[in-house]
Amino acid sequence: MKIIPIKSSKQEVPKAFIKHDFQKIWKYFPVKRSLKEKAKNVLFWLFPLFFRRWEIYQNWQNAQIFRNKDSYFRKIIFWKRKFSNTNKNNIPVASVKTETQKSSSTLAIVIHAFYPEIFSEILEMLELSKFRNLSLYVTTPLKSSAAIEQLLKKSSFKFKIFISENHGRDILPFINVLPKIFEDGHQLVLKLHTKGSNHLNKKELWKNDLFEKLIGKDNLVKNVQLFNQNNLLGILGPVGHIVPMYLYYGANALNVKMLSDKLGIESSQLQNLNFVAGSMFFATKKTLLPILGLGLTADQFEPEFNQLDGTMAHAVERAFGLGLLISGLILADTTSTTKNISCKITKDHSFTI
Repeated sequence: MKIIPIKSSKQEVPKAFIKHDFQKIWKYFPVKRSLKEKAKNVLFWLFPLFFRRWEIYQNWQNAQIFRNKDSYFRKIIFWKRKFSNTNKNNIPVASVKTETQKSSSTLAIVIHAFYPEIFSEILEMLELSKFRNLSLYVTTPLKSSAAIEQLLKKSSFKFKIFISENHGRDILPFINVLPKIFEDGHQLVLKLHTKGSNHLNKKELWKNDLFEKLIGKDNLVKNVQLFNQNNLLGILGPVGHIVPMYLYYGANALNVKMLSDKLGIESSQLQNLNFVAGSMFFATKKTLLPILGLGLTADQFEPEFNQLDGTMAHAVERAFGLGLLISGLILADTTSTTKNISCKITKDHSFTI
C-alpha cells in the first residue's frame, strides 16, 4: 500500500464559525455523554439552519462518519444490549488465534518526560514490577533533560534519551522515536507520558488510574504476556479509558478523516472507531507502522498554546486505531486474560471534559 505524505495543514485557512463554551452549560446538567450527544442529534437534525454557523454543529456534522448507520431498532442485538446492562465485548478464545511464542522480544517503553516528578513515579512503579526485559526510550525537553538523566542513571534499566521540545505534546516525540525503536528490533511498544492535564480537576486520579492498569506491580507482566500468547492483539488500553470516536470526536473529525484518507481507509470502515483516551497503551509494531508511514512532520503540529482540543496531536491520539483497521489486529483492555480477550467501550469517560 502506497501512503501519500500529508501536506501541511497550515496551507488551509479554516472558516470562522461561532464559538460557544458549552462546558459552562453542561456542568449544570450532570448527564452522561451519550445523552448529551442525543440532545445534539435532535437539535441539529431539526434545526440545521439555526446551528450551521456554530462550530459545535460543524464538528458534529463532520463526525457523522464515525456513527453506526445501521438502525439499532431493527436489530435483535439492540434488545440484547438493552437487557444485558453491559457494554463489555468479550471475544471468545476460539475466535482468537493464540500461540505461545518461543521467545518474546524486549519491550520498548517510550516515555515523554515533561514533568520530572511524575517521571520519577513511573520509574518507581517499573522497579516494583520486577519486569526487566525492557528498554526505556525517553523523550524530554532540554530544560528537563539533566534531571531526567540523573533519575535514569539511578534506575536499573537500559535507556536512551532524546531531546524533544514539547511540540506536538507527547504524540510527535513518540512518532519521531519509533524508527529507532524498530531499528533496535522491538516488536512491542508501551507508550507512556508524564500526564499533566492541568485543566482537569481529576488529573491525579486519571494519571494514577492509567499508570496502575498499565504498569502496576503485577499488571505489567500480565499485559506483556497477553501479547506473547495472542498474535491477533494489536493495541491494549487501560480499561475504562477506551472510548468511541462518535462520542469523543471534539474538533478532530476532519483531521482524523484526512489521516484515514491518506491510509486508503474508506469512510464506512470508520464506523464504530474507538481510541484510548489519555494516549497511553501497548501496541505492536504492525499496528504502529501505518501511523509512522504517514510521514507526519513537525510543521503539521501546531505551536503550543495550551489548546484543549482540535490540534494534530489530538487527532493522532484518536487515529492510532486506524492501524488496527489496516493490520487486521484487535483492540483489547487490561481486564483481558490469556483465556479471555475483552474490550469494554466506555461511553461516559469521567476524566474527559
